Amino acid sequence: MQSVPENRKISPSLVFFAISSVQIGVGALGFQRIIAKTAGYDAWISVIIAGLATNMIMWIMYKIVELGKEDLGENHRYVFGKWIGGIFNTFFILYFTSFIIIVLRTYIEIVQVWMFADLNVFMFALFFLVLCIYVVKGGFRTVVGIAFFGVVLPSYLIILFGFTIPYADFHHFLPIFDHSLKDLIIASKQMSLTYMGPQKRIKMCLLI
Repeated sequence: MQSVPENRKISPSLVFFAISSVQIGVGALGFQRIIAKTAGYDAWISVIIAGLATNMIMWIMYKIVELGKEDLGENHRYVFGKWIGGIFNTFFILYFTSFIIIVLRTYIEIVQVWMFADLNVFMFALFFLVLCIYVVKGGFRTVVGIAFFGVVLPSYLIILFGFTIPYADFHHFLPIFDHSLKDLIIASKQMSLTYMGPQKRIKMCLLI
């Protein structure tokens, strides 16, 4: 068995933060309002539907991993051939590029809404991307260190959600299935950004 280089080893206690940081999608910051606009009080059903769909997709991804090829690109060429596999690889390059843009723009929007409304989007995005490149160039340990702060610093939000519990009225769940199946499916699709974390982690493993 090939030994892991010393500069890629981390403390066992940091594994939790490395995994958690990629499992929580950026959509978790505001998915409640978005799905409630479509599915109303039945939005919780959409969350379950989206979760089941995500698990099905993850199962398919693990089956792809079982092919035993080096990475996702090799799997595509193995299954679809050189040219069609190359087209699929190009699609995933565009997919990850768009995913980066969506996450980056969402973070900038948070800064604009909560702190600086007149923030220059282009300059902030440029400096942020330079910082990201610096972190990635720093190696795996640097990335895990950022992941640690990415989990610890916003963890206070869980406490803030707790303040709303005394005002919860579970009768608001009634009547159940008050919305059409189409509304539930649309709301489930809107949950996809929140559930991108686990899928992104497996896709990155496929690409490595």
